[in-house]
Amino acid sequence: MRITIEAVDILEVEKIIFLLKSLNIKSVEVTTAPVRQSPSITKGNKTIDPAPLFGLWEDDPRSIEAIRAANWKRAWNA
Repeated sequence: MRITIEAVDILEVEKIIFLLKSLNIKSVEVTTAPVRQSPSITKGNKTIDPAPLFGLWEDDPRSIEAIRAANWKRAWNA
């Protein structure tokens, strides 16, 4: 059986090991989790002109409920 305990610092780990040894539990293995690298963030292209997008649905006005129903395939009841 494997039990995972997340500790904040080494002092907590030492206390847990001491407790387990005092209960006469011999098979204690301590491993550390690998440090995860933060994801790289790519900045967006700020040179794109949004003006052509204005009025995109001018001839076909939509409500937020219609957009949700079309994209999420859900029926929204008011």
